[in-house]
Amino acid sequence: MPAAFTEMEQRTARWQTNSPLLVVPSWAASLAIHSLILLILISSLNRCDSGQTGGDEGELRSVGIYVKQSPDADQPEDSDQEPLESPENPQVSQAQEQISEVMEQPPVAPLLPELNSKMLGAGPTQAPSAPTTDLTTDQLMSPSTALAPPVMGAGNVNFFDAVDSGKRFVFVLDCSGSMAAPQGAPIRKARSELISSLAGLNHHQQFQIIFYNTTTRAMQHRGKSAELLYATDINRTLARQFIQSVEPDGGTDHLPALKRALSFNPDVIFFLTDAKHPQLSSADLNDIREQNGGKAKIHCIEFGEGFPVKEGNSLDKLARQNKGSYRYYNVRKFIKHR
Repeated sequence: MPAAFTEMEQRTARWQTNSPLLVVPSWAASLAIHSLILLILISSLNRCDSGQTGGDEGELRSVGIYVKQSPDADQPEDSDQEPLESPENPQVSQAQEQISEVMEQPPVAPLLPELNSKMLGAGPTQAPSAPTTDLTTDQLMSPSTALAPPVMGAGNVNFFDAVDSGKRFVFVLDCSGSMAAPQGAPIRKARSELISSLAGLNHHQQFQIIFYNTTTRAMQHRGKSAELLYATDINRTLARQFIQSVEPDGGTDHLPALKRALSFNPDVIFFLTDAKHPQLSSADLNDIREQNGGKAKIHCIEFGEGFPVKEGNSLDKLARQNKGSYRYYNVRKFIKHR
């Protein structure tokens, strides 16, 4: 038993003598442990760089690393001197090189996109300027202010399949005695088509209605002189009353009615008559063309019985000379059969 114990003590002494732990000095072991901790810290920082950087508000921050060496480690006398490499500990040398690379990197500057008008939007627009003068109570209550929109707008209008667009329209209708025959069909059809055309106007368009025989009669509003009226609901209602109040009577004189229509400076004139006679003369046609000056389109609608005759027809010439169209309707088709 004592011999076996003595042999075990000898083996223990030989192991302690040959152990590698006795070869490494304590300062090197301490430096290795601290270097391992720094490697773990560097690895964590690299993983953080792959994600979102910055604080809660997304701002980038410069990060510095302070390395505290072990008291047992040897301090180099010259700061410019390169760190010593231990041939027995290559891992320590590699860790020191990685630490130096990290410390030498400059702070990262935040790369934020430049702000431009597309990112910020168009911005607030300037509010429209207020009127220079205040409206009085009488002006606010006047029909022109209360009923008429301030801006005109274009749109299509259909009158007896003559379709045209514009802002200002004048309807000129023959109300001579011949419009009552046969059986009142011509004047009845003219009224219904005119009311339907007015219903197709929008509130930003203007209109005027002229009935004529040997004299002319234009629509007036509240006793004022005849003028273009906006197609508001109340003005269309007043127009229906005016249309229904006209009864066929008297003879026919085309020229004064057409000249009065041109005096309103319209974009489009719809001209309806059933009178082949009297025809518009060449002098009348030239007079109308000169006064119009190519500004208004004149569409002509003729009522008659039988087949249309276009040769020498002054209405067809009137339409062609003023960029309009010509249409003929047999009034016999307007008669209601009971």
